[in-house]
Amino acid sequence: MKGKVSMSGKLRIKKIKPKKKGMIKMLLNKIKPLAQRFGLMLPEKSVIEMYGSLRAKRITPDGDVFDYGIVSRKKVTTVFVNYLVDSMQTTGMMNIFRWHHSGGVTDAEAITDVQLTSGGAFLRDYGTSTEGATANIYRSIATHTYTSGAYTVKEHGIFSSSSSGEAGDTMLDHHVFGAIACSSGDSIQFTYELTATAEA
Repeated sequence: MKGKVSMSGKLRIKKIKPKKKGMIKMLLNKIKPLAQRFGLMLPEKSVIEMYGSLRAKRITPDGDVFDYGIVSRKKVTTVFVNYLVDSMQTTGMMNIFRWHHSGGVTDAEAITDVQLTSGGAFLRDYGTSTEGATANIYRSIATHTYTSGAYTVKEHGIFSSSSSGEAGDTMLDHHVFGAIACSSGDSIQFTYELTATAEA
C-alpha cells in the first residue's frame, strides 16, 4: 500500500530597513555635547541675514510715472559691516545712511566697493530715514532730477555723507542694474531697503 503526502508552503520575505539615519542622529546628539565640552567640536554658529533692495521709478516733467519695481538686490559692503561693528564699540551714528547717489557705469558691484564706479557730475541727494513695512526693515527714499541733458542711469549707492570728500564717508550698499534712460528733466525716485533677519 502506497501513500502520498502532499505538502506545500509559501515563503514571504519582508525587507526590513535598518533605521540608520535615526540611530546616527541619536548618537550624534549624545556625542555633540561631550565633544563641545572638551573642545573637539565648536558650537553651531548663530546666523543672521542682512540684504538690501532697490526700487526705481522714473518720473517725466509731465508727471508720467514708469515704475521699474525692484531693480537690484545687491550688495551690502564690507566697509558698512565694519562701520556697524565699530559703532557698537564707540559713539558711531547709524541714522546717517540716507545719502543717495547714481551713476552710469555697469561694472559689477562687489563687497569691497567704497564708491560708485561713476557718480556723474551731480550731487548726492538727501533721503528719508524711516522704518519699512516691518520693524526689521530700514528704508530711505530720495529723488534725483537729471537736468544736465539726457543721462542713462545704471548704478546706485547709499552713503553716510553728502560727498566722498567728507571724512568717514561710508558706502552702505552698491547696486548695478539694467539701464534706465532719462531725458533732460526726468527724475528717478529711489527706494532703498535694508532688511535684517534674526537667527532662525
